[in-house]
Amino acid sequence: MAEYKDELLDHDFDGIQELDNNLPRWWLGLFYFSIIWGALYMLYFHVLDIGYLQEEEYRSEVNPAYVRVPEGGERILGLLPEYRSPLYSPHRTPTPYSREYGEGGPAAVVVMTAETDTAVYTAVTEPTLLAAGKEAFEKNCVQCHGKFGEGGVGPNLADNYWLHPSDMTGVVKSIKYGYPAKGMIAWRGILKPDDIVNVASFVMTLRGTNPPNPKPPQGDLVTE
Repeated sequence: MAEYKDELLDHDFDGIQELDNNLPRWWLGLFYFSIIWGALYMLYFHVLDIGYLQEEEYRSEVNPAYVRVPEGGERILGLLPEYRSPLYSPHRTPTPYSREYGEGGPAAVVVMTAETDTAVYTAVTEPTLLAAGKEAFEKNCVQCHGKFGEGGVGPNLADNYWLHPSDMTGVVKSIKYGYPAKGMIAWRGILKPDDIVNVASFVMTLRGTNPPNPKPPQGDLVTE
């Protein structure tokens, strides 16, 4: 094969002539490597569904017990999953918006809220479950309620004054549905139901513990 030589072309612009020359080998190597890398990346994350994407990585960090639930839907050409909005999450409790636009129409979805949730919860007493609740509390709740429940951005959980229902069922619903208007998110889409019960049970053990630097009382005095 004849060796390729640089060639000065007749084309010029503004007095500058174009030189048709070989691209550097290192540049070509990086170019071909990027093509191979992109193909492997697409296979690993989008075709074979082996790797976690950013949203799934976040969920696994927030909840170490997170397990990805395979999404339904058709695959384009049998390979790539059908495109979904980043806000699409069919496995969460439906919201009024998803009820309006969800599959099957409004009649197909029942929206669960704190007011319509009639479940009754009992605090767990097993040391292992309380320890799990404490671990989840320290990972997710101390930023607002303090390490010992003394309060911070959120209210004090160790005194006898409560802004919201203070019984076990009320605490579970507070964690599960949150109070978005006051800055507390709903944890039902992040923590599993058993984890929420464990955290609520641990919170119940904080009452009357008298932690250091407590936040001043808020809400109504609980006498039971």
